[in-house]
Amino acid sequence: MATQSQKIDIGISDQQRKEIAQGLSKLLADTYTVYLTTHNFHWNVTGPMFNTLHSMFMTQYTELW
Repeated sequence: MATQSQKIDIGISDQQRKEIAQGLSKLLADTYTVYLTTHNFHWNVTGPMFNTLHSMFMTQYTELW
C-alpha cells in the first residue's frame, strides 16, 4: 500500500528545513557526547575533591539530560 505525503507549508522552504534539520542533528549529537562524557567523569572521579566533583558532574549531566 502506497502512502501519500502532504506538502509541508510552514513558510520555510524545503532546502531551509533540510539545513535546519542537519544543524539540529549535529547539535543533538554534540550535546549527547557532552552528556556521556560528563556522566563518565561523574562515575570515575577520584581524589581529595571526590564529593565536590562527583556532585558537580551529576548536576551537569542531569541538566544536559
